[in-house]
Amino acid sequence: MADAAGREDFIDLIYESAVDPSVWPILLDRFARLIGGHAAAFRSYDVLSEAGTVIASGLDVVDLDRRLLQFADCSPLKPGLEELRARVSGAIPSTWRPGTKLDVEWLPKSEFVRTQYYNEFYKTLDIHSDLSLGFAADKGNWTGVDVYRPECHGLFSKDDIATCYTYLPHFIRSLKLSRKLANQRGVEAGLAEVFDRSPHGLYLLDRSGRVCLANTAGRGFLAEPHALSVSDGRLSATSRDAARRLQSLIARAAAVDRETRTGGSMALVTPDRLLPLSIIVAPLRADHVASLHSGPAVLVCVTDLEGGITLPEERLRDLFGLSIAESRVAIALFEGREPRLVAEHLGLEVTTVRTHLARLFAKTSTRSQVELARLLMRTIGAGLN
Repeated sequence: MADAAGREDFIDLIYESAVDPSVWPILLDRFARLIGGHAAAFRSYDVLSEAGTVIASGLDVVDLDRRLLQFADCSPLKPGLEELRARVSGAIPSTWRPGTKLDVEWLPKSEFVRTQYYNEFYKTLDIHSDLSLGFAADKGNWTGVDVYRPECHGLFSKDDIATCYTYLPHFIRSLKLSRKLANQRGVEAGLAEVFDRSPHGLYLLDRSGRVCLANTAGRGFLAEPHALSVSDGRLSATSRDAARRLQSLIARAAAVDRETRTGGSMALVTPDRLLPLSIIVAPLRADHVASLHSGPAVLVCVTDLEGGITLPEERLRDLFGLSIAESRVAIALFEGREPRLVAEHLGLEVTTVRTHLARLFAKTSTRSQVELARLLMRTIGAGLN
């Protein structure tokens, strides 16, 4: 895969794995060969028990999974059990970052080849070297890819590691997108069903950036005054700077030139939210969107990081048309905090809190914090406990 077309085709495949998990064996095979491996495995597992998901290429997945569990207690390629427990519990602060880890970084090869793990597990599968590419580690769960190499291929080189880092950002974005879609994807569900059921805003765009399809959540974002918009049929943002960034990401994902086509992500700050909207843009090939659109396409996924609002917040929004930010400021004021303390509590500037307060007075037809507090007591007081 030395040519540019091959590299960009591989990036396309990475993003397709988010929409269609069945391409993972193909993706693993190509990634292994790309850095001189003879096999590879995608793993998402509990670091204490090593139980989890395994997808493999070049090895029997059932046998590999069985061996990983069988030899978990004697693996020299991870911290000891007590340290793992301390990390999972938070007793030891986590310093983990996405990246690569070679077996020789755990212990010298001369020691590794004398271990039970190597001789009864790796050697029987013709594995001599192991390179782990970590995508995510949270709540005691690790997700990434292990690439295995036979002794005849030598050790992994600096160039192999550099190649891994070239593709790491794409793997991470694809994983995030996959997790956003996973709860809506049944065993037999296609992309059309994922669109219908997803709580995330999903937009399918054609190569020109025109919106071909938007789900219910996506149409909701378009209805907001300060989030996303459609201009001349093309997805955009209401903020000029954000619109430029979003259009740039879409253009790169839709590029005809395979060398420049890639995915990306951004945060969209809106005045009605304390937290930004999270946006992931991914290129899709025609065969993976055939049920929704003819030809290559771009998938845009928008997540509201404040989606899990409380019942009192929801009630305030329904009754008075408040934004999430305004409802949270209202509740903080109701709990007895002065604007300065509300600002500290919510991580806002005092001037921002006062702006929200002025909007609260206007929307609730009140003229002071005392009147606002009385109104909140009558409408949602019981629900704040």
